[in-house]
Amino acid sequence: MGAETILSRTEQIPVWHGDLVLTLKGEPASDIKLPASMSGPLAWNSSSFQSEQDYIITLNEEEIEEIKSALSHFNELDLFGSEAAPGTFPLPTLGSKLQQAAEEVHNGRGFVVVRGIQPSQFTPEDNVVIFLGISSYIGGSRGRQDENGNMLMHIRNAKQSRTPQSQRPTRYSSRASTFHTDTFCDILALQSRNNAETGGNTLLSSTWTIFNKLQKDYPEVCKLLAQPNWSFDSRGDFFPCSTRPVLYHHGGKVMMNFAREPLLGLEGVERMKGLPMLSQKQKSALDIVEKVATEGQIAIRTEPGDLLFINNHGVLHSREAFVDNTAENPRYLVRMWLKNEKLAWDLPQHLQQGNSRIYDRDNGLGERWNVVDTPRVAFKLSERLTS
Repeated sequence: MGAETILSRTEQIPVWHGDLVLTLKGEPASDIKLPASMSGPLAWNSSSFQSEQDYIITLNEEEIEEIKSALSHFNELDLFGSEAAPGTFPLPTLGSKLQQAAEEVHNGRGFVVVRGIQPSQFTPEDNVVIFLGISSYIGGSRGRQDENGNMLMHIRNAKQSRTPQSQRPTRYSSRASTFHTDTFCDILALQSRNNAETGGNTLLSSTWTIFNKLQKDYPEVCKLLAQPNWSFDSRGDFFPCSTRPVLYHHGGKVMMNFAREPLLGLEGVERMKGLPMLSQKQKSALDIVEKVATEGQIAIRTEPGDLLFINNHGVLHSREAFVDNTAENPRYLVRMWLKNEKLAWDLPQHLQQGNSRIYDRDNGLGERWNVVDTPRVAFKLSERLTS
């Protein structure tokens, strides 16, 4: 058993809210109070780092051997792969460094890269267990990523599909994405399996730096983003459509939650009945956010085996368009949505329901541990409207 049994947990997935358009009540726009600026390590920009070593944890030989030993120990326990945790995947010296990285993700710059693992040395199942084991020190709770309860998302260009690039979810295409957050998750975790030949860099931009720039140069945009009148078209059975703010100030922290597809809609696709279109001012505000995020972005060229952990509430992300080197070795990432119960940010009501939908064990979604990628040729509308 052990790692190979990770696929065995599946449950039937019920419908959640159906076609309900959910409107959550927020503060009246006139009562929204935003700080003049945010300060701290999360308020970084492209000139804040002397080199990539400022945010990369490069594993030494002893730490890599410790990971291999933890993998062997875990497999000997004859457990489900989803049971990988500090107690079953022991990292006696590296573990404390990873716990410090968790603090950095939540209370520091908001992201960290772990480098030095060679995925070619391990089976697909063991690569997932390594990802689960190491990430358990960053965030031990794992979230469902779709209405089927999939716990892993395999991100690469769907080469067997005849669907045009523009009509696919970005994660199954080779096109660039715009800056966004991943729905309601706390930590976005990515395991790099292989790089593209050209392009495909992950781009990050600090929400606090974006906020400070907006408050200085576009204060009316900040007020507009914080109003609870942004309509998100989600479809499917995972999340209902909802109307909420894009920008929040809660618990002493500024956070953003948005993506263009559910806000702007898709070309040739009619919006959900009862869900208004964005105003021209709202559309312009999204363009300004994109512009400001791009000005302060950093580009991370991951190496195969890299693990990237991002605070999804405090850091926006996007990616460059890319060209794969060969059909046999495409750009390939595996994604998880994590939560650290001790360090997680307190969320406003608008975001807490979606967050609970992802992470609560009794949410009715079940768990499907899709360790091996299944080639995709067709895509649901709900997939195109979510990250």
